[in-house]
Amino acid sequence: MANNEEYGKMLTDLIQKQMVVLGPNIALDKARKIQGLKVSDDGLVLEVVGDPQMILKGVANEYMLLSGQIAQMTLNSLLEKYPQMKM
Repeated sequence: MANNEEYGKMLTDLIQKQMVVLGPNIALDKARKIQGLKVSDDGLVLEVVGDPQMILKGVANEYMLLSGQIAQMTLNSLLEKYPQMKM
């Protein structure tokens, strides 16, 4: 089972990759909509409070609403990098 620190690392990767794709303002705005997630201006996850799996799903869903297939491909590559994570 992955812990909050591991989810934080994966979320940081996801957010920073989306900052490149969507631009930092949009990517950060979407991530910061998710309750329980605190993110710095450079995309670093500072805090994960609550169910990290639900937070990851929330962030992923926000990005998929905007860029669909691109966000899904990014998420899939990160799930391969972090095989212990569950969605």
